[in-house]
Amino acid sequence: MRSDKRSKEALNSSAHLSYIDVFVPSEVSLESEGSKQVGHFSPFRYHDLSIQLSPIEDGVVRKFPIILRGDREPWDLGNLYLIRKFTEMAKVEPPSVSTIQSIAKHLTMYLRWIEHQQSEGRAMHELFLPKEAEQRCTWSYYRYLRKLLRMGQDSPISVGVAKARMQAVVGFYRGLSLYELVAETALENPPYEGKLVGIPVVNSSGVQFMKAVETTNFAFRVSRRDQIGTLKDGGNLRPLSEEDQTLILEYLAKSDNRVFQLMCLVALYTGARIQTVCTLRMRDIDSLMEQRSRNGEVLLNIGEGTGVDTKNQKKYRLHVPIQLRDMLRDYMESEEHQERRSLSFYGDSRDNYLFLARNGSPFYTSLKEQSDRQDSKYSQRITAKDRVTFTVQEGNAVRNYLGRLIRDIRRDHPDFNAFRFHDFRATYGMNFVRDADTAGVKDVRHELKARMGHSNFETTQAYLKFDEENESVKEAIAYHHDRINSRLKDFN
Repeated sequence: MRSDKRSKEALNSSAHLSYIDVFVPSEVSLESEGSKQVGHFSPFRYHDLSIQLSPIEDGVVRKFPIILRGDREPWDLGNLYLIRKFTEMAKVEPPSVSTIQSIAKHLTMYLRWIEHQQSEGRAMHELFLPKEAEQRCTWSYYRYLRKLLRMGQDSPISVGVAKARMQAVVGFYRGLSLYELVAETALENPPYEGKLVGIPVVNSSGVQFMKAVETTNFAFRVSRRDQIGTLKDGGNLRPLSEEDQTLILEYLAKSDNRVFQLMCLVALYTGARIQTVCTLRMRDIDSLMEQRSRNGEVLLNIGEGTGVDTKNQKKYRLHVPIQLRDMLRDYMESEEHQERRSLSFYGDSRDNYLFLARNGSPFYTSLKEQSDRQDSKYSQRITAKDRVTFTVQEGNAVRNYLGRLIRDIRRDHPDFNAFRFHDFRATYGMNFVRDADTAGVKDVRHELKARMGHSNFETTQAYLKFDEENESVKEAIAYHHDRINSRLKDFN
Protein backbone atom coordinates (compact mmCIF):
# COMPACT_ATOMS: atom_id res chain seq x y z
CA MET A 1 0.00 0.00 0.00
CA ARG A 2 1.10 3.54 -0.58
CA SER A 3 0.03 6.81 0.98
CA ASP A 4 -1.53 9.54 -1.09
CA LYS A 5 -0.22 13.02 -1.72
CA ARG A 6 -0.21 15.53 1.09
CA SER A 7 -2.81 18.27 1.13
CA LYS A 8 -1.90 21.96 1.02
CA GLU A 9 -4.13 22.58 4.04
CA ALA A 10 -2.37 23.29 7.33
CA LEU A 11 -3.77 20.41 9.37
CA ASN A 12 -1.83 18.75 12.17
CA SER A 13 -2.65 15.15 11.28
CA SER A 14 -0.89 12.25 9.58
CA ALA A 15 -4.13 10.51 8.59
CA HIS A 16 -3.89 9.45 4.97
CA LEU A 17 -5.39 7.39 2.19
CA SER A 18 -3.77 4.19 0.99
CA TYR A 19 -4.82 1.46 -1.42
CA ILE A 20 -5.07 -2.30 -1.30
CA ASP A 21 -3.56 -3.32 -4.62
CA VAL A 22 -5.41 -6.64 -4.72
CA PHE A 23 -8.58 -6.81 -2.64
CA VAL A 24 -10.71 -9.97 -2.52
CA PRO A 25 -13.98 -9.28 -0.64
CA SER A 26 -14.79 -12.07 1.85
CA GLU A 27 -17.45 -12.84 4.41
CA VAL A 28 -16.48 -14.01 7.86
CA SER A 29 -18.60 -16.19 10.13
CA LEU A 30 -17.72 -16.86 13.76
CA GLU A 31 -18.24 -20.39 15.02
CA SER A 32 -17.59 -21.92 18.41
CA GLU A 33 -15.01 -24.68 18.42
CA GLY A 34 -14.63 -25.89 21.94
CA SER A 35 -13.85 -22.91 24.16
CA LYS A 36 -12.73 -20.74 21.23
CA GLN A 37 -14.48 -18.76 18.55
CA VAL A 38 -12.96 -19.33 15.12
CA GLY A 39 -13.49 -17.15 12.07
CA HIS A 40 -14.20 -18.82 8.74
CA PHE A 41 -13.77 -16.78 5.57
CA SER A 42 -15.75 -17.44 2.37
CA PRO A 43 -16.10 -15.57 -0.95
CA PHE A 44 -18.44 -12.61 -0.69
CA ARG A 45 -21.73 -13.04 -2.57
CA TYR A 46 -24.59 -10.68 -3.26
CA HIS A 47 -27.91 -10.84 -5.07
CA ASP A 48 -28.05 -8.73 -8.22
CA LEU A 49 -31.35 -6.93 -7.62
CA SER A 50 -31.42 -5.47 -11.12
CA ILE A 51 -31.75 -8.80 -12.96
CA GLN A 52 -32.94 -11.17 -10.21
CA LEU A 53 -30.26 -13.79 -10.76
CA SER A 54 -28.73 -16.25 -8.36
CA PRO A 55 -26.04 -15.02 -5.96
CA ILE A 56 -23.01 -13.57 -7.69
CA GLU A 57 -19.52 -14.12 -6.34
CA ASP A 58 -17.22 -11.10 -6.31
CA GLY A 59 -13.81 -11.36 -7.88
CA VAL A 60 -10.67 -9.29 -7.40
CA VAL A 61 -11.01 -5.54 -6.80
CA ARG A 62 -8.05 -3.34 -7.78
CA LYS A 63 -6.79 -0.43 -5.68
CA PHE A 64 -9.53 -0.49 -3.08
CA PRO A 65 -9.04 2.52 -0.76
CA ILE A 66 -8.35 2.22 2.94
CA ILE A 67 -8.25 5.20 5.30
CA LEU A 68 -5.54 5.19 7.98
CA ARG A 69 -5.53 7.31 11.12
CA GLY A 70 -2.55 9.36 12.13
CA ASP A 71 -1.30 6.46 14.27
CA ARG A 72 -1.45 4.27 11.10
CA GLU A 73 -4.37 2.25 12.45
CA PRO A 74 -7.34 1.76 10.07
CA TRP A 75 -10.30 4.09 10.59
CA ASP A 76 -12.91 1.46 11.41
CA LEU A 77 -16.11 3.40 10.74
CA GLY A 78 -14.81 5.04 7.58
CA ASN A 79 -13.55 1.79 6.07
CA LEU A 80 -16.66 -0.17 7.03
CA TYR A 81 -18.75 2.46 5.31
CA LEU A 82 -16.64 2.32 2.13
CA ILE A 83 -16.92 -1.48 1.91
CA ARG A 84 -20.66 -1.45 2.57
CA LYS A 85 -21.19 1.39 0.08
CA PHE A 86 -19.26 -0.56 -2.55
CA THR A 87 -21.25 -3.76 -2.03
CA GLU A 88 -24.57 -1.90 -2.11
CA MET A 89 -23.57 -0.29 -5.41
CA ALA A 90 -22.69 -3.74 -6.76
CA LYS A 91 -26.28 -4.91 -6.27
CA VAL A 92 -27.53 -2.51 -8.93
CA GLU A 93 -24.71 -2.26 -11.50
CA PRO A 94 -21.01 -3.04 -11.84
CA PRO A 95 -19.52 -0.78 -9.14
CA SER A 96 -16.94 1.85 -9.97
CA VAL A 97 -13.87 1.68 -7.74
CA SER A 98 -13.00 5.22 -8.81
CA THR A 99 -16.24 6.45 -7.20
CA ILE A 100 -15.28 4.80 -3.90
CA GLN A 101 -11.76 6.22 -4.21
CA SER A 102 -13.17 9.72 -4.63
CA ILE A 103 -15.43 9.35 -1.57
CA ALA A 104 -12.49 7.96 0.42
CA LYS A 105 -10.33 10.93 -0.54
CA HIS A 106 -12.91 13.38 0.82
CA LEU A 107 -13.50 11.36 3.99
CA THR A 108 -9.73 11.23 4.59
CA MET A 109 -9.65 15.03 4.65
CA TYR A 110 -12.55 14.99 7.11
CA LEU A 111 -10.61 12.62 9.37
CA ARG A 112 -7.51 14.81 9.12
CA TRP A 113 -9.59 17.81 10.21
CA ILE A 114 -11.00 15.83 13.16
CA GLU A 115 -7.51 14.79 14.29
CA HIS A 116 -6.29 18.37 13.92
CA GLN A 117 -9.08 19.53 16.24
CA GLN A 118 -8.05 16.87 18.74
CA SER A 119 -4.42 18.01 18.59
CA GLU A 120 -5.65 21.51 19.47
CA GLY A 121 -7.27 20.14 22.60
CA ARG A 122 -10.87 20.31 21.37
CA ALA A 123 -13.46 17.64 22.18
CA MET A 124 -13.99 16.31 18.70
CA HIS A 125 -14.55 12.92 17.05
CA GLU A 126 -16.73 11.55 14.24
CA LEU A 127 -19.64 10.82 16.62
CA PHE A 128 -19.43 14.12 18.52
CA LEU A 129 -23.06 15.24 18.14
CA PRO A 130 -24.06 17.25 21.24
CA LYS A 131 -27.43 18.91 21.73
CA GLU A 132 -26.22 22.29 20.44
CA ALA A 133 -26.32 21.91 16.64
CA GLU A 134 -23.54 24.46 16.05
CA GLN A 135 -21.14 22.41 18.19
CA ARG A 136 -21.64 19.14 16.29
CA CYS A 137 -18.71 17.80 14.27
CA THR A 138 -20.55 18.17 10.97
CA TRP A 139 -21.50 21.80 11.61
CA SER A 140 -17.96 22.63 12.71
CA TYR A 141 -16.51 21.03 9.57
CA TYR A 142 -18.95 22.98 7.39
CA ARG A 143 -17.81 26.24 9.00
CA TYR A 144 -14.19 25.22 8.41
CA LEU A 145 -14.81 24.68 4.68
CA ARG A 146 -16.59 28.03 4.38
CA LYS A 147 -13.65 29.69 6.11
CA LEU A 148 -11.28 28.20 3.53
CA LEU A 149 -13.45 29.50 0.68
CA ARG A 150 -13.40 33.02 2.14
CA MET A 151 -9.66 33.07 1.48
CA GLY A 152 -10.51 33.75 -2.16
CA GLN A 153 -7.66 33.09 -4.59
CA ASP A 154 -5.48 31.83 -1.72
CA SER A 155 -7.99 29.12 -0.83
CA PRO A 156 -6.53 25.58 -1.12
CA ILE A 157 -9.92 24.29 -2.32
CA SER A 158 -12.58 25.31 -4.83
CA VAL A 159 -16.33 25.54 -4.27
CA GLY A 160 -16.71 22.28 -6.19
CA VAL A 161 -14.29 20.50 -3.85
CA ALA A 162 -16.06 21.92 -0.79
CA LYS A 163 -19.41 20.63 -2.08
CA ALA A 164 -17.96 17.19 -2.83
CA ARG A 165 -16.40 16.95 0.63
CA MET A 166 -19.61 17.87 2.38
CA GLN A 167 -21.62 15.46 0.24
CA ALA A 168 -19.20 12.67 1.14
CA VAL A 169 -19.52 13.50 4.85
CA VAL A 170 -23.33 13.57 4.68
CA GLY A 171 -23.28 10.27 2.78
CA PHE A 172 -21.05 8.80 5.48
CA TYR A 173 -23.51 9.63 8.27
CA ARG A 174 -26.47 8.55 6.19
CA GLY A 175 -24.68 5.23 5.66
CA LEU A 176 -23.90 4.79 9.36
CA SER A 177 -27.63 4.79 10.03
CA LEU A 178 -28.87 3.05 6.88
CA TYR A 179 -26.35 0.20 7.05
CA GLU A 180 -26.64 -0.05 10.87
CA LEU A 181 -22.89 0.35 11.32
CA VAL A 182 -23.43 1.96 14.73
CA ALA A 183 -26.12 1.63 17.38
CA GLU A 184 -28.95 4.16 17.23
CA THR A 185 -27.78 5.63 20.53
CA ALA A 186 -24.39 6.46 18.98
CA LEU A 187 -26.00 9.12 16.81
CA GLU A 188 -27.15 11.14 19.77
CA ASN A 189 -28.46 13.98 17.61
CA PRO A 190 -28.95 14.41 13.85
CA PRO A 191 -25.60 15.09 12.12
CA TYR A 192 -27.40 17.22 9.49
CA GLU A 193 -30.84 18.60 8.65
CA GLY A 194 -32.34 17.08 5.52
CA LYS A 195 -35.46 17.88 3.55
CA LEU A 196 -37.00 16.67 0.30
CA VAL A 197 -37.38 19.10 -2.56
CA GLY A 198 -38.72 18.57 -6.06
CA ILE A 199 -36.54 19.36 -9.07
CA PRO A 200 -37.68 19.20 -12.71
CA VAL A 201 -36.07 16.34 -14.64
CA VAL A 202 -36.48 15.36 -18.30
CA ASN A 203 -36.41 11.59 -18.80
CA SER A 204 -35.03 9.63 -21.76
CA SER A 205 -38.32 10.08 -23.61
CA GLY A 206 -38.27 13.85 -23.27
CA VAL A 207 -41.05 13.94 -20.65
CA GLN A 208 -40.51 16.33 -17.75
CA PHE A 209 -41.41 15.26 -14.21
CA MET A 210 -40.58 16.29 -10.65
CA LYS A 211 -37.95 14.21 -8.88
CA ALA A 212 -37.72 14.19 -5.08
CA VAL A 213 -34.17 14.93 -3.91
CA GLU A 214 -32.88 15.25 -0.36
CA THR A 215 -31.02 18.46 0.35
CA THR A 216 -29.22 19.43 3.55
CA ASN A 217 -28.44 22.58 5.46
CA PHE A 218 -24.80 22.38 4.33
CA ALA A 219 -25.00 24.22 1.03
CA PHE A 220 -22.32 26.00 -1.02
CA ARG A 221 -23.39 28.41 -3.71
CA VAL A 222 -21.44 28.49 -6.98
CA SER A 223 -21.02 31.92 -8.51
CA ARG A 224 -22.86 32.30 -11.80
CA ARG A 225 -19.82 34.17 -13.07
CA ASP A 226 -17.66 31.08 -12.51
CA GLN A 227 -20.04 29.07 -14.70
CA ILE A 228 -19.90 31.37 -17.72
CA GLY A 229 -18.36 29.53 -20.65
CA THR A 230 -18.83 26.06 -19.11
CA LEU A 231 -21.52 23.41 -19.20
CA LYS A 232 -22.36 20.44 -17.01
CA ASP A 233 -21.59 17.02 -18.46
CA GLY A 234 -19.87 14.84 -15.88
CA GLY A 235 -18.25 18.01 -14.49
CA ASN A 236 -17.81 21.59 -15.67
CA LEU A 237 -16.60 21.35 -19.26
CA ARG A 238 -15.37 24.21 -21.45
CA PRO A 239 -16.14 23.86 -25.15
CA LEU A 240 -13.19 25.09 -27.18
CA SER A 241 -13.72 28.03 -29.51
CA GLU A 242 -13.09 27.69 -33.24
CA GLU A 243 -9.90 29.71 -32.83
CA ASP A 244 -8.66 27.46 -30.02
CA GLN A 245 -9.44 24.35 -32.04
CA THR A 246 -7.50 25.67 -35.02
CA LEU A 247 -4.50 26.43 -32.82
CA ILE A 248 -4.61 23.03 -31.11
CA LEU A 249 -4.80 21.18 -34.42
CA GLU A 250 -1.91 23.23 -35.79
CA TYR A 251 0.36 22.27 -32.90
CA LEU A 252 -0.85 18.68 -32.86
CA ALA A 253 0.16 18.37 -36.50
CA LYS A 254 3.70 19.42 -35.54
CA SER A 255 3.94 16.72 -32.88
CA ASP A 256 5.91 13.55 -33.57
CA ASN A 257 3.75 11.64 -31.07
CA ARG A 258 1.37 9.86 -33.45
CA VAL A 259 -0.47 8.05 -30.67
CA PHE A 260 -1.33 11.29 -28.86
CA GLN A 261 -2.34 12.96 -32.12
CA LEU A 262 -4.83 10.21 -32.88
CA MET A 263 -6.20 10.06 -29.33
CA CYS A 264 -6.97 13.79 -29.46
CA LEU A 265 -8.61 13.46 -32.88
CA VAL A 266 -10.80 10.58 -31.67
CA ALA A 267 -11.93 12.60 -28.64
CA LEU A 268 -12.54 15.78 -30.65
CA TYR A 269 -14.38 14.15 -33.56
CA THR A 270 -16.40 11.48 -31.71
CA GLY A 271 -16.93 12.99 -28.23
CA ALA A 272 -15.40 9.93 -26.55
CA ARG A 273 -14.16 10.19 -22.98
CA ILE A 274 -10.54 9.42 -22.13
CA GLN A 275 -11.31 5.89 -20.87
CA THR A 276 -13.17 5.15 -24.11
CA VAL A 277 -10.41 6.50 -26.35
CA CYS A 278 -7.73 4.55 -24.49
CA THR A 279 -9.60 1.22 -24.44
CA LEU A 280 -10.41 0.99 -28.14
CA ARG A 281 -9.37 -2.41 -29.53
CA MET A 282 -7.85 -3.61 -32.78
CA ARG A 283 -10.98 -5.65 -33.46
CA ASP A 284 -13.05 -2.46 -33.14
CA ILE A 285 -11.18 -0.97 -36.08
CA ASP A 286 -11.67 -4.25 -37.94
CA SER A 287 -15.44 -3.97 -37.45
CA LEU A 288 -15.45 -0.34 -38.61
CA MET A 289 -13.62 -1.34 -41.80
CA GLU A 290 -16.32 -3.91 -42.57
CA GLN A 291 -19.09 -1.30 -42.43
CA ARG A 292 -20.42 0.73 -45.32
CA SER A 293 -20.33 4.41 -44.41
CA ARG A 294 -23.54 6.29 -43.84
CA ASN A 295 -23.34 10.05 -44.31
CA GLY A 296 -19.57 9.83 -44.11
CA GLU A 297 -19.39 7.97 -40.81
CA VAL A 298 -19.49 4.48 -39.31
CA LEU A 299 -20.80 3.34 -35.93
CA LEU A 300 -19.05 1.57 -33.06
CA ASN A 301 -20.82 -0.03 -30.09
CA ILE A 302 -19.12 0.81 -26.78
CA GLY A 303 -19.85 0.19 -23.12
CA GLU A 304 -20.79 -2.92 -21.19
CA GLY A 305 -19.99 -6.16 -22.99
CA THR A 306 -17.92 -4.53 -25.76
CA GLY A 307 -14.53 -4.33 -24.05
CA VAL A 308 -14.48 -0.54 -24.58
CA ASP A 309 -15.04 1.31 -21.31
CA THR A 310 -17.49 4.17 -20.82
CA LYS A 311 -18.72 6.11 -17.82
CA ASN A 312 -20.66 3.63 -15.67
CA GLN A 313 -20.23 1.20 -18.60
CA LYS A 314 -23.20 2.82 -20.36
CA LYS A 315 -23.85 1.31 -23.78
CA TYR A 316 -24.11 3.62 -26.78
CA ARG A 317 -22.51 4.12 -30.20
CA LEU A 318 -19.62 6.29 -31.33
CA HIS A 319 -20.05 8.01 -34.69
CA VAL A 320 -16.63 7.74 -36.35
CA PRO A 321 -15.81 9.79 -39.50
CA ILE A 322 -14.55 7.47 -42.23
CA GLN A 323 -11.37 9.47 -42.77
CA LEU A 324 -10.54 9.12 -39.07
CA ARG A 325 -11.34 5.41 -39.27
CA ASP A 326 -8.84 5.01 -42.11
CA MET A 327 -6.18 6.88 -40.14
CA LEU A 328 -6.71 4.54 -37.18
CA ARG A 329 -6.43 1.50 -39.46
CA ASP A 330 -3.17 2.79 -40.96
CA TYR A 331 -1.71 3.31 -37.50
CA MET A 332 -2.84 -0.15 -36.38
CA GLU A 333 -0.95 -1.65 -39.33
CA SER A 334 2.20 0.42 -38.73
CA GLU A 335 5.55 -0.88 -37.50
CA GLU A 336 5.24 1.28 -34.41
CA HIS A 337 2.05 -0.43 -33.30
CA GLN A 338 3.47 -3.85 -34.11
CA GLU A 339 6.51 -3.18 -31.91
CA ARG A 340 4.40 -1.91 -29.03
CA ARG A 341 1.90 -4.74 -29.06
CA SER A 342 4.75 -7.29 -29.10
CA LEU A 343 5.61 -6.02 -25.61
CA SER A 344 2.02 -5.97 -24.37
CA PHE A 345 -0.19 -8.30 -22.38
CA TYR A 346 -2.43 -9.25 -25.33
CA GLY A 347 0.37 -9.61 -27.89
CA ASP A 348 -0.92 -10.11 -31.47
CA SER A 349 -4.47 -10.81 -30.34
CA ARG A 350 -7.14 -8.64 -31.97
CA ASP A 351 -8.28 -7.98 -28.39
CA ASN A 352 -5.23 -5.77 -28.01
CA TYR A 353 -5.53 -2.04 -27.48
CA LEU A 354 -5.33 0.33 -30.42
CA PHE A 355 -3.23 2.75 -28.37
CA LEU A 356 -0.23 1.46 -26.40
CA ALA A 357 2.72 3.15 -24.72
CA ARG A 358 6.28 2.46 -25.87
CA ASN A 359 6.67 -0.26 -23.23
CA GLY A 360 3.51 -2.02 -24.39
CA SER A 361 1.31 -0.95 -21.49
CA PRO A 362 -2.12 0.60 -22.06
CA PHE A 363 -2.79 4.24 -21.30
CA TYR A 364 -5.95 3.24 -19.43
CA THR A 365 -6.32 -0.31 -18.11
CA SER A 366 -9.71 -1.59 -19.21
CA LEU A 367 -12.08 -3.56 -17.02
CA LYS A 368 -11.78 -6.34 -19.58
CA GLU A 369 -8.02 -6.65 -19.09
CA GLN A 370 -8.43 -6.76 -15.33
CA SER A 371 -10.76 -9.73 -15.87
CA ASP A 372 -8.72 -11.34 -18.66
CA ARG A 373 -5.63 -11.57 -16.47
CA GLN A 374 -7.48 -14.25 -14.51
CA ASP A 375 -8.34 -16.15 -17.72
CA SER A 376 -6.13 -19.12 -18.62
CA LYS A 377 -6.41 -18.08 -22.29
CA TYR A 378 -4.17 -15.13 -21.50
CA SER A 379 -2.63 -15.77 -18.09
CA GLN A 380 -0.38 -18.59 -19.34
CA ARG A 381 1.73 -15.89 -21.01
CA ILE A 382 2.51 -14.10 -17.73
CA THR A 383 3.69 -14.98 -14.24
CA ALA A 384 1.26 -15.58 -11.40
CA LYS A 385 2.52 -12.39 -9.75
CA ASP A 386 1.78 -10.27 -12.83
CA ARG A 387 -1.77 -11.59 -12.88
CA VAL A 388 -2.60 -9.72 -9.69
CA THR A 389 0.07 -7.07 -9.06
CA PHE A 390 0.08 -5.24 -12.39
CA THR A 391 -0.26 -1.45 -12.47
CA VAL A 392 -3.72 -0.17 -13.32
CA GLN A 393 -3.26 2.81 -15.65
CA GLU A 394 -5.76 5.68 -15.49
CA GLY A 395 -4.80 8.01 -18.31
CA ASN A 396 -2.15 10.07 -16.51
CA ALA A 397 0.34 9.76 -19.40
CA VAL A 398 -2.26 11.23 -21.77
CA ARG A 399 -2.82 14.17 -19.43
CA ASN A 400 0.95 14.72 -19.27
CA TYR A 401 1.09 14.80 -23.08
CA LEU A 402 -1.72 17.36 -23.06
CA GLY A 403 0.17 19.52 -20.56
CA ARG A 404 3.17 19.58 -22.90
CA LEU A 405 0.97 20.52 -25.84
CA ILE A 406 -0.50 23.44 -23.89
CA ARG A 407 3.02 24.49 -22.85
CA ASP A 408 4.16 24.53 -26.48
CA ILE A 409 1.15 26.58 -27.58
CA ARG A 410 1.61 29.10 -24.77
CA ARG A 411 5.25 29.56 -25.69
CA ASP A 412 4.04 31.33 -28.85
CA HIS A 413 0.57 32.38 -27.63
CA PRO A 414 0.79 33.42 -23.93
CA ASP A 415 -2.94 34.22 -23.69
CA PHE A 416 -4.03 30.72 -24.70
CA ASN A 417 -6.28 29.21 -22.01
CA ALA A 418 -5.45 25.80 -20.58
CA PHE A 419 -8.00 23.04 -21.12
CA ARG A 420 -8.58 19.42 -20.13
CA PHE A 421 -8.78 16.32 -22.30
CA HIS A 422 -12.43 15.98 -21.28
CA ASP A 423 -13.12 19.38 -22.88
CA PHE A 424 -12.73 17.71 -26.29
CA ARG A 425 -16.00 15.92 -25.52
CA ALA A 426 -17.86 19.18 -24.87
CA THR A 427 -16.31 20.65 -28.02
CA TYR A 428 -17.61 17.77 -30.13
CA GLY A 429 -21.13 18.30 -28.77
CA MET A 430 -21.09 22.05 -29.40
CA ASN A 431 -19.58 21.60 -32.88
CA PHE A 432 -22.50 19.32 -33.74
CA VAL A 433 -25.07 21.82 -32.41
CA ARG A 434 -23.48 24.74 -34.27
CA ASP A 435 -23.12 22.79 -37.51
CA ALA A 436 -26.78 21.78 -37.30
CA ASP A 437 -27.78 25.42 -36.77
CA THR A 438 -25.70 26.50 -39.79
CA ALA A 439 -27.38 23.78 -41.85
CA GLY A 440 -30.79 25.12 -40.79
CA VAL A 441 -31.70 22.08 -38.66
CA LYS A 442 -33.29 23.29 -35.42
CA ASP A 443 -34.30 20.20 -33.43
CA VAL A 444 -31.31 17.88 -32.91
CA ARG A 445 -32.11 16.90 -29.33
CA HIS A 446 -32.55 13.18 -29.91
CA GLU A 447 -29.59 12.86 -32.27
CA LEU A 448 -27.26 14.79 -29.94
CA LYS A 449 -28.40 12.75 -26.93
CA ALA A 450 -27.64 9.51 -28.78
CA ARG A 451 -24.24 10.69 -30.00
CA MET A 452 -23.15 11.86 -26.56
CA GLY A 453 -24.56 8.86 -24.71
CA HIS A 454 -26.50 11.04 -22.29
CA SER A 455 -28.86 9.31 -19.86
CA ASN A 456 -31.37 12.17 -19.81
CA PHE A 457 -32.29 15.27 -21.77
CA GLU A 458 -31.20 17.65 -19.00
CA THR A 459 -27.53 17.25 -19.93
CA THR A 460 -28.31 17.42 -23.64
CA GLN A 461 -30.32 20.60 -23.12
CA ALA A 462 -27.25 22.30 -21.66
CA TYR A 463 -25.55 22.01 -25.07
CA LEU A 464 -28.57 23.37 -26.91
CA LYS A 465 -28.83 26.41 -24.61
CA PHE A 466 -25.10 27.03 -24.21
CA ASP A 467 -24.50 29.65 -26.93
CA GLU A 468 -27.76 31.50 -26.28
CA GLU A 469 -27.30 31.75 -22.51
CA ASN A 470 -23.63 32.71 -22.63
CA GLU A 471 -24.22 35.32 -25.33
CA SER A 472 -27.05 36.85 -23.26
CA VAL A 473 -24.83 37.07 -20.18
CA LYS A 474 -22.00 38.64 -22.19
CA GLU A 475 -24.39 41.22 -23.69
CA ALA A 476 -25.75 42.09 -20.23
CA ILE A 477 -22.24 42.53 -18.81
CA ALA A 478 -21.16 44.65 -21.78
CA TYR A 479 -24.23 46.92 -21.49
CA HIS A 480 -23.74 47.24 -17.73
CA HIS A 481 -20.09 48.27 -18.09
CA ASP A 482 -20.83 50.68 -20.95
CA ARG A 483 -23.48 52.45 -18.88
CA ILE A 484 -21.16 52.77 -15.86
CA ASN A 485 -18.23 53.98 -17.94
CA SER A 486 -20.34 56.62 -19.67
CA ARG A 487 -21.26 58.11 -16.29
CA LEU A 488 -17.71 57.99 -15.01
CA LYS A 489 -16.51 60.11 -17.93
CA ASP A 490 -17.91 63.20 -16.18
CA PHE A 491 -15.36 62.75 -13.39
CA ASN A 492 -12.26 62.78 -15.63
